[in-house]
Amino acid sequence: MSIFVISCSKSPSFNAEFITDQLSDDSAGPELSVIPAGKGVVGEDFRSSYADFGPQRTIEILKSFAITRSEITFAQYDKFAFATNRALPDDEGWGRGDMPAINVSWLDASAYAEWLTEQTGQQYRLPSETEWEYAARAGTKTTFWWGDEYIQSKEHCDRDIGNCIKGTEAAQPWMSSRYQANPYGLYDVSSNVAEWVLDCDDEKIRSTDSTAVKTGDCEWRITKGGSYLSRAHNTRLSARAGVSIDSKYSSLGFRLVRELNQ
Repeated sequence: MSIFVISCSKSPSFNAEFITDQLSDDSAGPELSVIPAGKGVVGEDFRSSYADFGPQRTIEILKSFAITRSEITFAQYDKFAFATNRALPDDEGWGRGDMPAINVSWLDASAYAEWLTEQTGQQYRLPSETEWEYAARAGTKTTFWWGDEYIQSKEHCDRDIGNCIKGTEAAQPWMSSRYQANPYGLYDVSSNVAEWVLDCDDEKIRSTDSTAVKTGDCEWRITKGGSYLSRAHNTRLSARAGVSIDSKYSSLGFRLVRELNQ
């Protein structure tokens, strides 16, 4: 087990606790926000052209957990890829560094989580769908974490509506953490890129606690949230779709959960 360091800070804006683990080379791992246990609402009685976002249901998270504040970046993923002699994912010419890592499969994301676990001595993994949405909603029950009405440039910019900041006009991803964080200190939960979660693609079963669905087609896994390609009405927190575990898309990335010792 490698030596790790946890640094804590308080956000004056969100009253959230943030932690960071140390990697084996003494560099810092991804920053995480500690998410409290509790009850919440996930899902929504909304159907898009490609997925059913419901049913809406009450869930209970019995143990607090930590989740990365932003989507894993190219800088973070590339360090893993170099260390393990893996091919670097294509950035589509949009840049690397603090841009979200894209063109990464569910298998790639899981391998990165395993590497972080080895590096830090802490348990990292993809979030379950309920953990992801519970953290993204941050105690709210509305379509978006700020309310039921879409607000242009709050966390996404639909180019059909207009007046977008350059680089956010629904044409490509943007640098992680560019927009305002939700009340739990998480960035880009409804847009930028959609995100892999643990759950298998089951048309009928939905979890009501922190556990992932392990029935259905496990060669396909759920992705959560909207992306830069989404129109405004599809950037809702309930957004979900099933994707093959070896698929790689320019609109799909991931964030990770770090389990807490309790």
